[in-house]
Amino acid sequence: IVEGRHFYLIQQRINGNVSFARNWSEFENGFGDSSDFWIGENIHELSGNHSRLLRIEAVTWSDVLFVCEYSGFTVGDASTNYTMTLDSYLVGNSNMSEDSLTYHRGMQFSTFDRDNDVDSMRHCSAVYGYGGWWYKHCLKTNPNGIYRFSAISDASSMIWWGATTNRANALKSIRLMLQLA
Repeated sequence: IVEGRHFYLIQQRINGNVSFARNWSEFENGFGDSSDFWIGENIHELSGNHSRLLRIEAVTWSDVLFVCEYSGFTVGDASTNYTMTLDSYLVGNSNMSEDSLTYHRGMQFSTFDRDNDVDSMRHCSAVYGYGGWWYKHCLKTNPNGIYRFSAISDASSMIWWGATTNRANALKSIRLMLQLA
């Protein structure tokens, strides 16, 4: 519960105990433990028929919490390769200096063994940490990148572009959640 609103966690990374360098079927089925996890195709079950508000909470290695929210978040089913759509970046509910997720809108999900990004020169998942994500011409966000245990902010790391400035911000933790009520 955040500010009286009920959310369901769809992804969380707190301590780096679980590697997110996973293949397609693992991302589809979901994986992890109580601290670090991805819920898989259940994201579609929660959002496919009803667009949801997506809230992202990202904590930097300086222990600063950054929040962003998006309206109209949906993920398609397996026949669409779990295409992600969203409507608007909710500026009034966000404290990040830049909207980075809209860049990924309309993309199919990709993993290192299933290249669905639109970059014809690279296989984004294989180049940037082997995590699954809605890559485009690779990324502005990489919440499923390599957990580095320090403030390393290269593009293969767990990063969010533009949390504080127009650059990649290394993350200590991140949570993606859907508002249910």
